Formats: sequence, structure tokens, C-alpha cells
Amino acid sequence: MTAIFDAPTAGVRSFGAAVRHTVLALACLLTATAHAEWNILTVNLDRTVTIWIESSSIQRREDYVFAWVIYDRENAAEDGAMSSKALNQYDCANRQARTWQQSMYTKSMAGGEPMQPRGKAQCEASDSQEIRLDDACVQTWKPVFNRTTGADILNALCVGQAA
Repeated sequence: MTAIFDAPTAGVRSFGAAVRHTVLALACLLTATAHAEWNILTVNLDRTVTIWIESSSIQRREDYVFAWVIYDRENAAEDGAMSSKALNQYDCANRQARTWQQSMYTKSMAGGEPMQPRGKAQCEASDSQEIRLDDACVQTWKPVFNRTTGADILNALCVGQAA
């Protein structure tokens, strides 16, 4: 007689658990789609820095390409930074790049605590992947040389444009 009463309850518990697991899985999926999706773009020659790009952040405006990138180090820099996150602008025609926002971090993939700026007049990178430009934040253009990670980035982003 006990088995007859236990069976429906066990089925209800299993069904309830299945519903909870399904709801949890859907919540995780929705949360994951709300976060940035970072993809490896290139690795430096000695394989100590991996450069990631947030694909959905890539925007073309006139002759320029903007994108959020993370420079992820294998070993900490002298100042202790393990990674940096930057909003960069790329000039495909003139093969140059500059940074608008940048932050250094104590852990990999822009994790841990943000570090103090290195004395540069730049704006700290936000949590958002929005492309916001402020003239007070922009750094000077720097040439992109062949056979560098900068050239890898420029070539990848400037497909179909002069690069």
C-alpha cells in the first residue's frame, strides 16, 4: 500500500525538479546572451598575449572601424596587470589605430579589480560594449606595422576596406 501512495508523489517531485531545471537552464541561457561574446582574434608571436574581440561591438562609421578588445596576458605586466579592455578605433586606409577608452585589470579577461590608469589622459572602459566617443578621451593615432598583432586586428576588421 505504501508503494501506491509513494509513486504519484515521486512523479510529482520528478516533474517539479524537471520544471525547476528547465527554468534554471532558460535563465542561464538568457543571462548568457545578455553578456558580451568574446572571440579570439589573434595571439602575439611569443604566445604571451591573446587578443579577444567582442564581435557584436564592431561598428563601421565612415572610413573607420570601432571595436572593443581585450588584451589577455599569460603573465602579469610589471605593474601587475593581467589584462586590459579597450575601445579602439581603426583607420583602414591609413593603417593606424587609437584608443578611446581603456582599463587595466588584475585578472584575466578584464576580471578582478580595475587598476589605476598609467598616467594617460584616457577614460576608463565601462562595463557596457556601447561605442561612446568623448573628445577628452581620445589618444593620438599610432601607425600599425606589418607582421604585428595590430596588423592582424586591422586586417581582420578592415575586410572589404582599404587595409
